[in-house]
Amino acid sequence: MKDNRIVVIGAGGHAKVIISTLLELNYKIVGILDDDPIKRNLHIFDVPVLGSVELLRSGKFEQGIIAIGDNRIRKEIADKYREFCKWISIIHPFSYIHSSVEIGDGSVVLAGSVVQPGVVIGKHVIINTSASVDHDCKLEDFVHIAPGVHLAGGVLVGEGSLLGVGSSVIPYRRIGKWSIVGAGSVVVNDVSDFITVIGVPAKPIKQG
Repeated sequence: MKDNRIVVIGAGGHAKVIISTLLELNYKIVGILDDDPIKRNLHIFDVPVLGSVELLRSGKFEQGIIAIGDNRIRKEIADKYREFCKWISIIHPFSYIHSSVEIGDGSVVLAGSVVQPGVVIGKHVIINTSASVDHDCKLEDFVHIAPGVHLAGGVLVGEGSLLGVGSSVIPYRRIGKWSIVGAGSVVVNDVSDFITVIGVPAKPIKQG
């Protein structure tokens, strides 16, 4: 019998979306872990915050999911506690994901999203509400595709990059590692590693 018990890491706004998705999927959420002491004794949909993320070391939680939108924090937690918890991936029942899609541990596909054939999704990736990822895209680990983003076919998004709300990318472009595409931007050229681009068409932010 499948074990449907799970602990959620993070007690912010993104956690509300993740918890609601888990409830739709009939998971039994045993609690929430968050390092912010202000959030102790908080409940999200009647699920209590039990304490800090360090409680993962107790061995009491076999399965977990990191419900934190910040890519760097998500990576830090995933790396630090990978020996203490099995990270699961979830797909909202009101999304569409083709049977050929590969999805890594800890990744989430949220409500209203569409993921087409041949897509490869790495570990701890967020495909947020009503985003679309067309054929043969590759999303590397710790990517966040924000609500309403549209990726055309064959797009590569490098590790840790964030595509802001409502942004879009034309076919076969490359978004570098740990880069940011600003909300509403349209990417028509490749984006280098570690930069921020904004606008239509998207261009790097000038420094100074």
